[in-house]
Amino acid sequence: MTAAVEFTTTELAAVRRRLRDHIHRTPLQRSRLLSAVAGCELLLKAEHLQRGGAFKIRGATNFLLTLDVADRARGVVTASSGNHGQALALAARELGVAATVVVPEDISAVKAAAIRDYGARIEVAGRSSAARIERAREIAAAGAVFVPPYDHRRIIEGQATIGAELLEDEPALDAVAVPVGGGGLISGIALAVKLLRPAVRVIGVETAAADDANQSFRRGERVAIELPDTIADGIRNLQVGELNWEVIRRRVDDMVTVSEDDVIATMRLLLTRAKVVAEPTGAVAPAAVLTGKIHGARVAAVVSGGNVDLSFLARLAIP
Repeated sequence: MTAAVEFTTTELAAVRRRLRDHIHRTPLQRSRLLSAVAGCELLLKAEHLQRGGAFKIRGATNFLLTLDVADRARGVVTASSGNHGQALALAARELGVAATVVVPEDISAVKAAAIRDYGARIEVAGRSSAARIERAREIAAAGAVFVPPYDHRRIIEGQATIGAELLEDEPALDAVAVPVGGGGLISGIALAVKLLRPAVRVIGVETAAADDANQSFRRGERVAIELPDTIADGIRNLQVGELNWEVIRRRVDDMVTVSEDDVIATMRLLLTRAKVVAEPTGAVAPAAVLTGKIHGARVAAVVSGGNVDLSFLARLAIP
């Protein structure tokens, strides 16, 4: 069995200090209209306003900052549907590290452009996370350092800083809704929340088509699925990571799913009424609260990213 990831308040504080000058402390946004629709006070953790347009900069930067000089000189490689690749490319540029990002054939054009603009080299491999990771590991075998998109302690530590910020900004939370792809985000948030305020519920959210984590949670074992057909490309995973699953099974309180239509309707509502530009994956957690899948007097939902093509936004104009 994979050794479980745990850390102390001292270790979490050290990660926060390490990242302080490299990331934004994103706001916790409130909207009376969204709260009225949700039937509770809904708070949005605005990671779409994070550097690189998504939460991923936290884990990627933490990983690079903990590499020694010799490893940085080897260059780094990762696999990503877009946001982790952007984050690694941005962090690598700032630290003077060469980076390669293996992306899917159907990567969002805006995400691919950002990766290149940040100075990373792009390779294309299949559509699934498994295909991308396999190719990235081949490149790493030739000398580069592989930076996992989610299944690594340093990545989890970086994402955990979101949980600490949430509880500082709103100590009276009842629950936190988190989108689940590979599991790096929810495992980090769950570890921080349960360390600092165990009574706060942590609930994972997937689309019904990409419900590998939900199935795993229900069955009590790590489940793999076929490549899911979902608009939420950030959670188009076959299976959660090993380390991430060990955290999920011990620290996450529940899992729920939302439909593709729920995601699109939430993107439209966030954009038109709250002026929040969320990519499909970024709308997954708010969708669960807005559709009554998650309850509590005060619930935070993580808007995990805002890197969405303008052509996709145009679809939102058609109800």
